[in-house]
Amino acid sequence: MAKNRFNNADHYIDLVKHLAPAPTVAIELLGLFDDPDRDIDRIVELIGLDPSLTLEVLKRCNKASSGPNIDTRDMFEIVTRLGFYEVYCVVAAVVGARAMSIGKSQTCLDTVNLWRHSVVTAVAAAALAKHLKETEAVAFTAGLLHDIGKLVLVSVEHSRYADIISQTGTFGSTPAEAEYSTFGVSHAHVGARLLSRWGLPDDITAATLHHHDTPELAEPYGRLAAMVNLANCLAQQIVDPKAELTDLLKKNSSAMTILHLKPDQVPILIAQTQNDMKRVQGLLDMVN
Repeated sequence: MAKNRFNNADHYIDLVKHLAPAPTVAIELLGLFDDPDRDIDRIVELIGLDPSLTLEVLKRCNKASSGPNIDTRDMFEIVTRLGFYEVYCVVAAVVGARAMSIGKSQTCLDTVNLWRHSVVTAVAAAALAKHLKETEAVAFTAGLLHDIGKLVLVSVEHSRYADIISQTGTFGSTPAEAEYSTFGVSHAHVGARLLSRWGLPDDITAATLHHHDTPELAEPYGRLAAMVNLANCLAQQIVDPKAELTDLLKKNSSAMTILHLKPDQVPILIAQTQNDMKRVQGLLDMVN
């Protein structure tokens, strides 16, 4: 069954006409978070391998930070002043924004709204990771890219995907169920397969695959899957607080259990996410 789903995912990915290239630099940078001996020179060297990425990072770093204005073309100074994690978030956002171009021409999918949801999910996942003493950069990346499969499906099946959105909305588990019924695969499977083909780490692909499932299915990466699962829920609450938070948390009870979180901690995490969003406001206008 799983093999068939990934075969279907490959089918849709292969049909995309203008697929963004694998984010090699971002993947290399992400690996440096596990290297205690990393230095700024190596970070600058990696970013410099992609000239267009370098220009975008130079352009965006000032907008992405609430700190003092930076008017420099010196990447070494930017990394020194902002910190590796802040710069990495901009690099990851450039990757995500490039991916958004896959479905940007399809009017049935509001890519601006999807991008905002992705950024808020990334920030919420990072806030959870910080609270749980996990790697924030990994959580941020997984949160940012968790819905990338929607862009593939809408670019290939735009008319049928428009019907799904009109019937179920853009977010939540219901569209994923409708996708599988219609296409034999969900955006979670397509997204996980694309990230795997790009060379993203297994924990991020597993979290993408299971962000609407019970996180235990992602073991041995259940904690990251739980963070993305819950961050996805919190992002929906922050962006469009129509549903009762208690109802949303019931749907994510497995994630709460895995992460050893209590309901009274969630409003604090929401407040932390909202505060952290101020720091990355400049990322939101990368897709418009």
